[in-house]
Amino acid sequence: MLNQVTDNQIISDVEHLTSYINRRADAVHIYDVKNWLVTQYENANVDSIYLHDFQVIPFWDTVPKPFTTAPNILAVKIGKTYPNEFVVCGAHYDSFVRTEGDFDPDTLVSPGADDNATGVAGILTTARILKDYEFERSIIFASWNAEEFGLCGSHAYAKKCRADSLDIVAYFNLDMTGYVSPGHDIQIDLLYTSCDSLLGKFVKQVGNTYFPDIYIRHAWLPSGDTDYSSFNRNGYQAISPSEDVHYLSPYIHSIDDIIGLSVNSWAQAVIFTKLNLACVAHAAGLISESVDEIDDLDEEIEYFEVFDIFGRLVRSEKSVWKNMEEIRVNDLQSGFYIIRFFMKSGKSSSKKIFLKY
Repeated sequence: MLNQVTDNQIISDVEHLTSYINRRADAVHIYDVKNWLVTQYENANVDSIYLHDFQVIPFWDTVPKPFTTAPNILAVKIGKTYPNEFVVCGAHYDSFVRTEGDFDPDTLVSPGADDNATGVAGILTTARILKDYEFERSIIFASWNAEEFGLCGSHAYAKKCRADSLDIVAYFNLDMTGYVSPGHDIQIDLLYTSCDSLLGKFVKQVGNTYFPDIYIRHAWLPSGDTDYSSFNRNGYQAISPSEDVHYLSPYIHSIDDIIGLSVNSWAQAVIFTKLNLACVAHAAGLISESVDEIDDLDEEIEYFEVFDIFGRLVRSEKSVWKNMEEIRVNDLQSGFYIIRFFMKSGKSSSKKIFLKY
């Protein structure tokens, strides 16, 4: 599944999202963005799409001035074994620029490339890939609105989930994934509280398994907040992988939050998307029978690789022959393994095996 994550689709989504004048929650354009996102989830063949309406009360208003805005978008993939247990992943789709004095929100330029078109693209990519597989638990792919006005959309939804006693196993957030400070390496900062330490340990394990060369650490935002806090404050385990918190994009909340300046590393955006996909797939419980296999290997095999259940490469053999009859596995421990065959034609296929001694 991770091999299906490429920068092409992420780039396309970020380019589209930044093509709007802005994505402010108080501007007319936010409804066009909502319609586009709904279409993307419809094309991903999710089981259902739920639009969650809420009111915005800006946190900076001394006298509250609520206003209506576009809804949160919840795309649901129903689990096969435990459909009433949910794994949620989400990102806010609104953007924001700092302003002074009187202004017309409909004419403000607010591209929001890193904050947070990159996160939205990561969630969309996850939904498009996971549609082809089945899971034990249900998955909700969420697009939140009005995060920039005080986590309004995610807070309203998480509060409703708590009131309805919705069983959310884990919440994974994506917010700002495309900026690497010049001279620095890609790294993953995990934002979570001490109450979420179990989930933090889980994400570290997943990250270290699939990205052993990437530095991963627990961190705190120097200022501000993001949507994982809405779930944490309502009693759910929640986490938000982030770009380096000490070297965040200096262009956010400005007209310069654009591709090239504020999003300067598609490679990092791909890694964060892969991490989100892997965490969701593991937490939701991938049903192995939903993974397609090719029964007939009627081609010349160039080499094969054997992976354990954690995705670690445990065997690789070159110079293989067509229609091989035997692979010696005497030195492998009991358990599930996936053997991936690579043909000289460039095609590949996978087979699952279970060893028991």
